[in-house]
Formats: sequence, structure tokens, C-alpha cells
Amino acid sequence: MEKLKAILTTSLLLAVPVCASAQGVRARLEFGSVTDWNTPASVDAFFGFQNRQSYDASLRLLWDASAGPFSFDVQTILTYDAGDNLDYNATLAALFPAPPPDTMFDLTYENADGSLVFRVDRLSVGWASDNVVLKIGRQAVTWGSGYVFHPTDIIAPFSPNALDTTYKPGVDMVYAQVLFDSGADIQAIYVPRPMVAGGAADWDSSTLAAQASLFIGDLDAKLILGQDRGDTLVSANISGPLGGAAWNVEYAQWFLKAGGNANTILANITNSGSLFDHNITYFAEYFHNGFGVTADVPLDALPAPLVARLSTGNLFFPGRDFLALGAQYDLTPDITLAPNAIISLADGSALVGLQATWTIDDNMDLQLGYTQPIGANGSEFGGRETSAGSGIYLRPASELTLKLARFF
Repeated sequence: MEKLKAILTTSLLLAVPVCASAQGVRARLEFGSVTDWNTPASVDAFFGFQNRQSYDASLRLLWDASAGPFSFDVQTILTYDAGDNLDYNATLAALFPAPPPDTMFDLTYENADGSLVFRVDRLSVGWASDNVVLKIGRQAVTWGSGYVFHPTDIIAPFSPNALDTTYKPGVDMVYAQVLFDSGADIQAIYVPRPMVAGGAADWDSSTLAAQASLFIGDLDAKLILGQDRGDTLVSANISGPLGGAAWNVEYAQWFLKAGGNANTILANITNSGSLFDHNITYFAEYFHNGFGVTADVPLDALPAPLVARLSTGNLFFPGRDFLALGAQYDLTPDITLAPNAIISLADGSALVGLQATWTIDDNMDLQLGYTQPIGANGSEFGGRETSAGSGIYLRPASELTLKLARFF
């Protein structure tokens, strides 16, 4: 089976470039470097990875086409990684149970040491009429309205501190949308998943959800009802204008399969203007994580519902209350600066960063990113202790990234 999978994926890899002259084929080539460093009391240092240097390259091939009411979308990505992060990630992965599969089919091939990975990231066919859209296969869907936190984006959300959000990971699903003349719509998704890799679809590992969007005067409202990995979600979102700004409030209630419930609250406001005769857009966002706990709870004592959400990638921080601040400042028409900060309201620790993007031309960008955790050991971003009294803390590393992306 492994040999057959390798043959099939390699065949796809070879076949897509052959079609490069066909209409709709595009490519994105990236080269990057990542430098990480951490404190002597960190998990990184305990395993011998206090300072790391890594390099990566990726080639994404994209092809789409349409024929009458039908549309087709295929994307493959080939990545190569070298440096310390390969061994670091393998070491950390061995410490924790394997996370549940995020999608139904395994369309990934990697070599023995994991440095070379090929993945089919989109593979879907769609059909559309004037007011109905149907799509089946590997695709990406984004719900929710957060700038940094995405509690109701239940299908492969980006982490709050993600620097590259160009392409959301594709997931195998069935998607349907009904559009109304008023501008309202209803979307529904079914994401089958196995309990373990290679298994049959399991209801308690899958997602079935619907989102309704409607307008109430100047307000935009969204309602979500669904089941995600055995838990039931009910959420309401409303947004609207406030002078020249825009605001948004979202409340979500989770009814847990294991018993009990948890809620999340999201509120943000964004505005734009000028600073020293240059354009600026800025925002503030509050997030309450009802699954979360205070930073004095060690990693090995986190409650099971929180661990489950962390393992599936629906939550990324185990704390409870956060404030995110960010801006995008056009230093020149070609250079943009994006400072940001995520602050734990419980203890004042923070994860601050700055991203600079230079648009070299219409098809080439150079990005520089810097992230720095601030806080003492035992705080949310200073580091949560692995177990009580261990003196070893899991904390984000300080990180410097450089990426050159070319689209053609």
C-alpha cells in the first residue's frame, strides 16, 4: 500500500508540471529561513534545541478550470526542510499521542526523514447555478470573524500568531451554499474523518455544520449550528459600523459529548486612517476561552476538553482571556509594516511581533518577521510548567523569519 501511494503521488507530481502550459496553471515558489532561540528553562533547551536554525523551500502548483456550471480545482505542494527543526519537531511529536486525523484521506507522501513532503492540498469539483453552489473534495472554508482568534472557524483555522496565512490547508469535505436575492445565504459543510489514520469515517470524529448569514438594517448577523468531533456548537455573530470604524461581537456555546459545556466570546473593532501622511489600519480584539485555565495549571494537568481542542488545532493557547492588538502601516507604496501583540489579561505576559513586507514587483514579495515572548516562567507566554515542580517550561521561542515568495 505504501509503495502504491508513493507511485500515485509521484505520478501526480510529475503530471502537474506537464500541464503547466494549460490555461489556469499557476505556481508559487518560496524560500525561507527560520532562527529560533529560547531560555535555559524551556522544553527546547531541555531536549538540546535551545537555539535552532532551519531552512525551507516550497513549490505550490495551482490549476483551475471551468466547463459550463462545473468548476475544477487542483493544488499540490512540494516542500523541502533542512536544519534543526526537523529533529526538534520529531522529538516533540514523540512525547505526545498522535493527533487525530484532520481529514479523511491521506494524500501526503514524505521521505524517510520527513525533509521532503508532497501533498495534494486541493482536489475538488464544483457545480453552481444562479443561487446554489455545490462542491465536493479537498477544499478550504473559512468561517468566523476574528482577526487573530478564530473560535468558530472549526475547519483547520490558522494559529493566532501565524505569519503566513496565504493558503489555508485543504480538508476533504462536502460543501453547499444557497444564495438569496437579499444577499443572505446559508452554507453547510460535512467533513468526514476517521478516528485513526486509514480507518473508516467516524461520526464522533467528523464535522457537520451550517451557517446562516443575514442582514438586519446596517447589521450583519451570522448563526452557526453544528457538531464538531462529537461536541455541539451553537453560535451567534453580529457586526456593524461605528462611525468610520467597524465592530464585531461573537458568542459561541459548546455542549460537550463528555458532559458539561464551555463558551467562547470574541469582540473586535477596526478602523483606518492616516499617520504621518501614510495609510494605517488598526484593530483591537478580545477573546475569552471558556475551555481555558490559568497559567499555574501545568501541562500534564490540563482538563480533557481543553487537551482535545488543542490536539485538533481548534485552540492554540490554554489560557482564558486575551487581548490582541495589531496594525498595518504603509511605510511606502511597496513596504508595509504590521506590528502585533497578544496579551494575556490574567498575568500580563505577551507575545509581540513585527512583520515587514516588501512588494518587489507584482509577483514577488520579501517578508521579514520577528516574534518575541514576554513574561516570567509560569506565565501564559513566559512558559507553562510541564508538570508541577519540574522547573521545565513550554514557552514560545523567540523567532526571526525571512521569506522570499515568487508567484508565476
